[in-house]
Amino acid sequence: MSRNEEYNVLLKELETTPPQLEYAAQRALSREKTSQKRKRLFGVPMGGLAICFTAFVLLVNLFPPFAAACEDVPLLGALAEAVRWSPSLSAAVEHDYVQPVEQSQSADGVTASVEYLIVDRKQVSIFYSLDTDRDISHLDADYDIRLPGDLHGYHSTTGSYGLENGALRRIDVNFVDIDVPETLELELQVYDSTDNWEPGAEPAEAVGDYGDEMLSDQRQPEKLYLAEFTFPLSFDPEFTAQGTVVPVNQTFRLDGQRFTLTEAEVYPTHLRVNIDDDVGNTAWLKGLSLYLENEYGERFESCVNGISASGDPDGEGYGTFWLDSPFFSQGEHLTLCITGAEWLDKDRESIRVDLTEKTGENLPTGVRLEWAERRENGWLVSFSAPYRWGNTTLYQIWGHTYHDGEGREYEFGSRSVTTTPMVLGALSGEALEVHEADAAENRDRYFESFALKGYQEDQVWLEPAWTRVTAYKQPVKITIK
Repeated sequence: MSRNEEYNVLLKELETTPPQLEYAAQRALSREKTSQKRKRLFGVPMGGLAICFTAFVLLVNLFPPFAAACEDVPLLGALAEAVRWSPSLSAAVEHDYVQPVEQSQSADGVTASVEYLIVDRKQVSIFYSLDTDRDISHLDADYDIRLPGDLHGYHSTTGSYGLENGALRRIDVNFVDIDVPETLELELQVYDSTDNWEPGAEPAEAVGDYGDEMLSDQRQPEKLYLAEFTFPLSFDPEFTAQGTVVPVNQTFRLDGQRFTLTEAEVYPTHLRVNIDDDVGNTAWLKGLSLYLENEYGERFESCVNGISASGDPDGEGYGTFWLDSPFFSQGEHLTLCITGAEWLDKDRESIRVDLTEKTGENLPTGVRLEWAERRENGWLVSFSAPYRWGNTTLYQIWGHTYHDGEGREYEFGSRSVTTTPMVLGALSGEALEVHEADAAENRDRYFESFALKGYQEDQVWLEPAWTRVTAYKQPVKITIK
């Protein structure tokens, strides 16, 4: 069996989430921050966080030469481990494309250290650690990014939940409308997150009725920060100058819709392809399944852990798609291969759902309304959708707002995404057996559940994130260079 076959087998085994872990999984959310002067959509795969937790174990064995090369350099070895799930950043480390920082600050028994940066014209990846001499098993930190002057235009993500003290954590800061500035400040507010990660609690003790929690108006208690740190970070101009824009200007069609691939931006940390849509299109482009290929057959996939797409601030679709970078490869020619497309039809941007009858009017293709439960302080609703393009990554089904019959707009209070049917409380005995059988029968679906706090109408108008999905038997190919 080849390494790739072993990898696919391992991934298949990891697709099933034990019911006990599902209670934790349906609460896990990656954190992201945005600083924009104009509205802009960002696509962040919803399953990326869960994937991160298993990636280190798998990829240690999948790439032994790279791991062995870093074993004798402790800090570099830790950095190699921290980027294993990113082919672009792994290639950057392998080619010594790293700016050491080694800044450390301590206060009240807590130490925060910024060890490395991987930076180019459009992205900064910050690698830092948290440690303590106090009796605290898990530290975590809220963070803020401060740009110099009045600069705006970044989106940042982190998924470092549950890491042991001392492990390298990562924050990616992506710039869209501006280049990476010469400096920025990273502010860390460190807190004790031990209660979130201590094993051993039974689901009933840990959860109770999750429906009440989703509908509750109670706010999370204010965090007690143990220490706060500010790190001024300066970037080597040799790194921030790296990147190339390749003009393309090729027109192509997908499902009768017309687009122009205007250019590709090639950076050490990632690649972006910029696509303009035609004003006469009848659907917004909400997602693509795509990859790059060079003349040697090397493939560069869509980014899994981080931003996968960003949108036009003046439209409802996505216009820029982010992929792994060929910057350190030997190939000179690149072809974009599109294998699937996700659409939002312009005449279906609002869909009526009858909550009492548990029916939807022209729901997105493949979407099912699983259940709807009215409670004293609102509705709890659960939908499911099939996996797509052979990928188990979770995709958002609905947008962030909904409307009543009068057109009044509301925002979702709580949302949960699970890989097995949503449950509102602990299960045992026959109920657990029924749940496990239901989960086995629906292994090819994921579930999105949410609360409509304070909403008591029988009908609701939801905004779909997409309405249909197309998979292409043969890739649509566009030559970039």
